[in-house]
Amino acid sequence: MHPTSSSKPALAGIWGFFALSFIFSWLVWGTILALPIPDDLLLPIIILGAFGPSFAAIYLVHRYGHAAEKRDFWSRVFSFKRIGWLWYLVILLIFPAIYFLGYFIYSFFGGVQPPIAGLFSGLDTPSAILTFALIMLFAGPVSEELGWRGYVLDPLQEKYGAIKGSLILGLFWIGWHLPLFFIEGTSQHAKGFGIPFWSWSFQLIMLSFVFTWVYNHTNRSILGAILLHLMANMAYPTNLDPTGEAIFTVLRLLIVLAIVYAWKRKGVVRDELVMV
Repeated sequence: MHPTSSSKPALAGIWGFFALSFIFSWLVWGTILALPIPDDLLLPIIILGAFGPSFAAIYLVHRYGHAAEKRDFWSRVFSFKRIGWLWYLVILLIFPAIYFLGYFIYSFFGGVQPPIAGLFSGLDTPSAILTFALIMLFAGPVSEELGWRGYVLDPLQEKYGAIKGSLILGLFWIGWHLPLFFIEGTSQHAKGFGIPFWSWSFQLIMLSFVFTWVYNHTNRSILGAILLHLMANMAYPTNLDPTGEAIFTVLRLLIVLAIVYAWKRKGVVRDELVMV
C-alpha cells in the first residue's frame, strides 16, 4: 500500500520540515553544551529538544493545512481503529522477536542476554513506574513520530518512493541525533563513535524501513508509529561486543532486504516513476 496524493496533506516542503526540526532540537540541546545546566534539569531539556520533529509537524500542519488536513493529522494520532488487530501484533512483537533472536544467535558466540528484570529495576513505587512510563513514551515516540512518520514520510514517499524515501528519512534521523553524542549521560554519548555508533546507525536505517512498512499498512497511523517506536526503544540490545553488534547488524540488514523484496515483488515501489 502506498499513500496517494489524495490521501496525504499538501503542506509545506520536505526540507522546510527538516530545517525546523533540526533548528529547534539542536538549539535546545546546544544549550546543554554551551551553558552550565543543573543536573535536575538535564533530562527535561533533553526531552524538550527531542520534540523538534513533532513541534515542527504541528506548526506546519496548523500553519499551512486546511481544516480537513488538520482533522486527518490528529485522527491519525489518536484513532485506534486505523490499525487492524494483525498489525497491532506486528507492532508489539516485531522488535522483541528481533531482540530475542539476536541474543539467541549471540549466545553461540559467548554472548549473554541481559536479564529482562534489569529493564525494570528500581520501579518499586507507583510514582517511579509512572515516571518511567512517561519518559519512555515521550522521549522519542511522541516527541518524534508526529514529525518523522506523521508529517514528512508521506511527501518523501510521494517524491522518491518507499525505498528511497525510507533511506533518506533514516539518514536524516541519524544526523538529527548527533548532538546527543556530545552530551554526557545520554545513551548516544555512551556509544561514542566506534563500532556501536555504526551499529546504532544501521538500526535507525532498519527502523525507517520497518516504520514505513507498518505505516503503509495501518492507514498512515501516527499512533501505530508511536507504539512501534516505544517497542523499538524497549527492545534495543545492550552490552554488546563487536561480535554482538555484527550479529544484530546482519539481522537488521536481512529485515531491510526482506521488506524491499516484498515491495518490489508486489509492485509497491515503481522506481521508473520516481523522479529524484
